[in-house]
Amino acid sequence: MEIVAPTRSHTILARGNTIAFVLSFLWVTAGLTFVSKSPIAIVSMSMASLVFCWLLTASIIAFLTSGNGVLCEQPSMAGEIHAEARLPIRIRIENPSSRWPLLFLTAELHTMCDGLILPSPKKFLGILPIRTIGEFEWYLTSRKRGENHLLGVQAETSFPGSMIQRRFYFAFDLPFTCLPTEYVLSSNIENLLRGQRRSVGHQPSGPAASEEFVGVREYRPGDNPRNVCMSLSTRLPDFPYQLVVREFQDPTDSEVCVVLDTCVPPEAAPDAVLMRYRLEKAISFSVALSRQLCERKHAVRFLASNQDGQVIDVMVKQPHRDIPILERKLSRLRPSRNPDATASLIRQQENRSDAILLFVSLNNPNRGKRFRSDSSLWIHPEWQASLIQEVKSQ
Repeated sequence: MEIVAPTRSHTILARGNTIAFVLSFLWVTAGLTFVSKSPIAIVSMSMASLVFCWLLTASIIAFLTSGNGVLCEQPSMAGEIHAEARLPIRIRIENPSSRWPLLFLTAELHTMCDGLILPSPKKFLGILPIRTIGEFEWYLTSRKRGENHLLGVQAETSFPGSMIQRRFYFAFDLPFTCLPTEYVLSSNIENLLRGQRRSVGHQPSGPAASEEFVGVREYRPGDNPRNVCMSLSTRLPDFPYQLVVREFQDPTDSEVCVVLDTCVPPEAAPDAVLMRYRLEKAISFSVALSRQLCERKHAVRFLASNQDGQVIDVMVKQPHRDIPILERKLSRLRPSRNPDATASLIRQQENRSDAILLFVSLNNPNRGKRFRSDSSLWIHPEWQASLIQEVKSQ
């Protein structure tokens, strides 16, 4: 690992100790000018002398042990982490001096998110002997996806009662990407696909040997008449104008399209904060949904509209390869302001593909009617929350 010297260092005054030093000095000086002294004056002058001597001695010790040769070992940073996951950051500070130890050493980690510098809690080390290395450790937890930076470390040395403090700053500026939160969904996620298979064009005369019965649904134009379930159709009130058909599906060869709603109102809107919160959960849910369906041998196509009007289009066929690509793209996603962008994606997908269409919505069932479609399954926020089984934090 790379050893770096301080980018900048300076000495700062401890204002309270400095004021106490000046007052004690003036009191001792004033007490020496009086010829006759009362017992109270003698005691107060003795206390002022002790304070004066202690502050002066502590300042001399702090000056001698401040050490201009402090070094820091640049930490190794992972390029990507998931939101809510704990990332250990270890900083090692070296005292190369052969004469003086570093006393009362503190270290503070600085990170930056959305242009804001975020200092960490300070870590304390009482003494760092000569030619030794001290280790400080933090656990970094990012609450928001996107680009972040590890800016550097600020170290301070001092001594109790000293009027001076020595401060060193080591700049790193190591960028890292915070990916969406990693969810684990319920094991019965496969039930979302039951009855959702769309029929377009000619259907085979019968199920193949590898296909399995997954349920029944209403008859749609283009369905094979041989798949009509007469025993259930005759029970319908509008029979023979209303029919149901058996649905067979090859569990290893079905394509699923996941469309994410990214429309969030402007910041001035009353429900803007709520919709942004729902968007973050929906992004993580969509990734987990795509991963789990892909692990069950479904080819998943992910679609979402970005703020600049471009479409995020990722085909997920191999989880270990394609899911990281999807997470990187979604880590940079910004909410769309166009309410018709997602509806346009759904219409295009309905016209171009017969894949099972799953729409991850930001609105509850009583809203968002513009996205409703007979050929898509609308997964609203309450349903998403019920399917989340675990949030990974490690």
